[in-house]
Formats: sequence, C-alpha cells, structure tokens
Amino acid sequence: MSEIQFIVDRLNEPPFQMQLTLVAFDEKSPFELLEIVNSIMAHLSSEHRIDLRDETPEGTATRMMEFFRILNYKQMVEPHMFKQGLLHGDPGIIYPILTWMLHKLPELQKRAYLSKFLVNVDVPEHMFTDEEVVEVYQSYKDLQEEFKETHKMSEKFKSQLISPAEIKKAIVQMEDDKNMLEHKVEALHAKLQSTERFDDMLEASGKLRVEQDEQLKLQDRLKEQRSHQLQAEHRLNQLKATLSEKRTTEAGENDITRLLSKLQDEVKTLTRKALGELPHEIARHQQRMEELQQVLSQPLVGESDLRDLNEHRTQLLRAVNGLEERKRAMLNNPDDKLAMFRQQANLVAKKREQVFQRLEQVQRERMDVDAQLASKSKELDASKTNNPPVLKGEDFRKYATELRGKTAQYKRMKSELSELRAEWGLLSRTESLLREQESGISSKLGEAEARRGVSGITSAQEQLEKVSQQKAEVDSVKGKTLEEISTVVEEINTQIKENKNRLAPQIKSLRSLRTKFQEVESEYLEKKSVYDNTKAGLDSEISKMQAELDSAQKERAQEEGHCYYYESLSSIERVKAQRVAEEREGRSVKRTMPDGSVVRSYKELYEAKIKSQEHLTKELRDRQKNIKENDEPNRVQMGLFRDLHKLLRCKVEMQQRARNEANMLAAADQQTTNVLTMDDAGDSGYAEAQAPDPYSSV
Repeated sequence: MSEIQFIVDRLNEPPFQMQLTLVAFDEKSPFELLEIVNSIMAHLSSEHRIDLRDETPEGTATRMMEFFRILNYKQMVEPHMFKQGLLHGDPGIIYPILTWMLHKLPELQKRAYLSKFLVNVDVPEHMFTDEEVVEVYQSYKDLQEEFKETHKMSEKFKSQLISPAEIKKAIVQMEDDKNMLEHKVEALHAKLQSTERFDDMLEASGKLRVEQDEQLKLQDRLKEQRSHQLQAEHRLNQLKATLSEKRTTEAGENDITRLLSKLQDEVKTLTRKALGELPHEIARHQQRMEELQQVLSQPLVGESDLRDLNEHRTQLLRAVNGLEERKRAMLNNPDDKLAMFRQQANLVAKKREQVFQRLEQVQRERMDVDAQLASKSKELDASKTNNPPVLKGEDFRKYATELRGKTAQYKRMKSELSELRAEWGLLSRTESLLREQESGISSKLGEAEARRGVSGITSAQEQLEKVSQQKAEVDSVKGKTLEEISTVVEEINTQIKENKNRLAPQIKSLRSLRTKFQEVESEYLEKKSVYDNTKAGLDSEISKMQAELDSAQKERAQEEGHCYYYESLSSIERVKAQRVAEEREGRSVKRTMPDGSVVRSYKELYEAKIKSQEHLTKELRDRQKNIKENDEPNRVQMGLFRDLHKLLRCKVEMQQRARNEANMLAAADQQTTNVLTMDDAGDSGYAEAQAPDPYSSV
C-alpha cells in the first residue's frame, strides 16, 4: 500500500500531474500501466515519445528492456519472465519499476542523457581489419573521452555556480579582506624591515609560489599523458583481439574436417526447413489465396444493397448510442442504489483478472521449475553413472597430508596476521602520541616565534622542504613516466608495423575485391535503375487500366441498377394494366357476400361494402338513441337494486346473530340441573316465532 501511495503522490506532482487517486490507479488496466511507464521514459528521453497503439507489444517490451538495461535496472526475475510480465502489464513487474524510476528520477535523467553519447556502437569484429574503420572508431572513442572530461567540467562549474547576491556579498567581503591584508602587509613590512635576511625570505616565498604553479602544471600534463597512455593501451588491446581473431579464422579455414562439419550442419538446417517449415508456410499461403479467390468470386453488391446495409448500420449505431447514454445516465444517477454494487463488481472482476494473470504466471514458473528439476535429475543420473572413484589407500593418504600441510599453513598465516594487527595497533598508538607531542612542541615554538617577532618562519621552512621533496618526486615520476610512455609507444609502433606487414597481402586482395565489388555494384545499380524505370512505367499503365476498369465496373453496376429498377417498374405497370382490363371485362374478382349475392368487380365489391357499412351505422345510431332515452330510468333502477341488496344482507346478518345467541342460551340451559326443559319442537317453534323469515317481506 505504501508503494502505491508513493507512486500516486509522485505521479500527481510536476512534471507529470496526472491527478490520480489510489482507487483510480488500482483500476488501471495493464495497457494503461504500460502507458504510464512509457510517459516516464519519454520524460527521461524524447526517443520514447511513442504511441503504444502504433507499436507492436513485442517491440514495446524489447524497447523498454533495452532502456532499462541502459538505466542499470536490476531485474529480480529471469529476462524472459520479465519480458512476459511487461507484455501482460503485470503489476508485480510494473509497480517496482515505477517506484524505482520515480525515486531516482533526476539521476536517471542524467544517465539517459549520457547514454546518447557514451553507449558504445556495436561494430562487428571482422570490420576492424579495415584501417579506415579502425581510425573512425578510435576517433569515436577519443570523442567519447573528450565528452566525459567536458561533462565533468560542466558539472563542476554547475555545482560551483553562485547566485548574484552571494557573489556581490563575497566581493564586498573580499574587498574588506583585501584592505585588511594590505594594512597587515604594510604593518608587517614596516615591522620586519629592520629584521635580518628579510630579502632572502621574500625571495624564497616567491620561488615557493612559482614552484607551486609549476607543480600544478606538471600534474595537468601528467593527467594528459596518462589519458594518452590509456588510449594507446586500448588501441593495442583492440589490435591484439583483431589479430587473434584473424589467426583463429585462418586456423578454422585450414581445418577441413571442421569446415565439412559446418557444411553438414547447414545442410541439416536447410533440409529441416525445406521438409518441416516450408510446407506449412506454403499451405498457409495457399489457404489465404483460396480465401481471397472466394471473396473475388462473390457477386458484386448493388447500390440498393449498400443503401440497405448503410441504413442498418446507422440504426445499429443509434441503438448503441442510446444504450450507452442509458448506461451513462444509470451510472451518473445519484439515486441509483446499485452504483456501489456495480463498482464493487468491477473491482472484483479486476481482482479476479489479476488473480488469473498471477495464476498463469505461477503456472509458467511451475513449468520452468519442473523443466529445471528434470534437467537437474538428468544431470544427477549422469553424475551417478560417471561418478569418479572414491579415494582409497595411498591417494587418500596423499590427500590427508596435503590437507594437513594447508591447515598448518593457514594457522601460521593466521598467527602472523594477528601479530601484524597487534604491531599495527602499537604503531598507531605511538603515532598518535608523537602527533600530540608534535602539536605541543609546534605550539610552544609558535609562541617563541611570536615573542621574538618572527612568527610563521617554521611553517614556511617546512613548506619549502615539502615543496622541494615533492618537486624531486614529481621529477622522478615524470622521468619514469616519459620513459615508460616512450617504450610503450615504440612497442606499439613496432607491433603496428608488424601487423601491417603481415596484413599487407590480405589488404591487397581486399582492395582488388573492393574494385570488383564497385564494378559489380555499379552494374547492379544500372540494371536496377532500368528495372525501376520499367517497373514504374508498367505500374503507371496498370494503375491507369485499373482506374479505367473500376470506372467501367461502376458504370456497369449503375446500368444494372437502372435496368433492374425499370424492369420492376414495368412489371408493376403490367400488373396494373392487367387489373384494369379485368375490371373492364368484369372478371377481376368473384366473391360471395354475406347476404348471398355474388360480385364480379371491385366496383360491385366496394358498393356492397359501403351498403353494409351504412346499414351498420344506422343500427348503431338506433342503439345509441335507445341508450340515451333509457339511461336515467335504468340508473334509478340500479340504485334501488343496490339499496335492496344492502337491506337483505343486513337482515341475513341479524338472523345469523339471533340464531347464534339462541344456541348459546340453549347450551347454558342444558348445563344446569333440576330445570324444566322443552323438547326440540317447542324450541324450534319458539325460534321460528322469534325469528321470522327474512324473505317473507319480499
């Protein structure tokens, strides 16, 4: 979570400003993650400002891996697994890359800038036999070294840049210091004018300054000589490698058996291609040709069919747009209670996709591990079969004596190391004590010099001694360096001469081959120009004929469309004329009407239908009049019937309630003892007397 938070925070800052959230970044698809990586690479180097949709996934992965190699990114997995992760946009590969790049963005920007000039150009080894190529490559390496020095100086100057305000402040401070030093120098000059050997001391200090300047110049010249020496050594190594390669190639050419084996391998590879790969490729091309022939054999589509297809396409587009608008409205609806569940479903789907991708990756890793396990098991079986014999007898005794000797030597060297460490501790302690005594003595000496008025003379004397000693060392080193450089240069020149003499016949043959190549190339270019001109003329004629053919086909299609249109119109007119003739003859139609009459023309048919409709209209008007006249009495009668129904329902409910009460009283009388009771007939008569029939009034 902290890694994703760091990535989102850095992507929201300048110069990216992507305005991302954790949820939005987590919902990014693999292609969008690759686009983010590509945008950071484009910020580091303008060469990567490429739209990923215009590039193949294989090309994208190769380009990114090459750039990561230049940036010195340490891959935690195998290269092929890393490439597969880039192709699939695996977050387990993308997130560490984004974290590393965003964490080291300024450093990587500088490295990407330097890679344009310092990444070596791959030159085949056989091309170093040409002197021009060697000279160009050597000048290229010299320019690289010059660029390194210039860039170092530029970085140094950039680091030393100071703001104008600080410069002004430093100038003011330096002017104050200058005035102060001038006053001190005048005071010291007036004070030391009367001292002895003042002129000698002044002359010695001047010589000291001159020697210091000379020392700096010598150091610069020493650095320059060392750089020339490194370049000469590099060139010597290249020449040695070229010479060794040439010798190996000559030895390989002389070996007939090796040449025969190489030719046999080439024959095998060509046979495998001819018998295995080429038939599949030919079959695939034939299948593609058959598909194209089927497409060409299909009839041409007319304008009406095209119009229908376009209308159908527009209808489908409208329907799709409508569905998208409905979906957008549903998603943007704040009252939608399913929005949260949709979002959760999307998150679950993305997580499931990530889990599937991780499962595929784990399966691939498992397959690799199984393959490695199988190879290791084979190696183990081979080692078991070819296992060397166990040491026994005299061999084992020799091995034991060697082991004892090495153990004793280890113990002896360990004791010597402990003694050296103890001695080093003692010497370091002695050195610290001597330094403390030296500091005390130097402080006392300085106080004594201050009391005598000659402060600084001891330090000046020490500096003079150091300078003289350093000058002697520099002179000796300079002499040795110049001698070594001269010897190295002589050796290089002799080797170059020997190599030139050795390669002279080959260079002559190469020059003759170059002349032949130039002749063949000129002939090839002439024939190629003739071929191109002929091809251009034929292509122009073919394009003209194709244009004429297309226009003729269009005209034919238009004429066919007009022909079909006019044929359909003529058929419609013929049908209409036939119907008119049949109508005139009275045999256009023969139909029996509901009343039993038979009609033989459309006129009679429509007249009969009009009469039936008029009769039906009259009946409907009579019914409407009758309904309007009897509407009010019928409504009154319906109201009376409703009231009667309510009254009867009320009487039925009262009768049921009375019967229930009578049954309850009868049950209560039966429960008591010594009470006079009546028979069922009397009860029923009483009930009938008390509860008259509700329908009697009706």
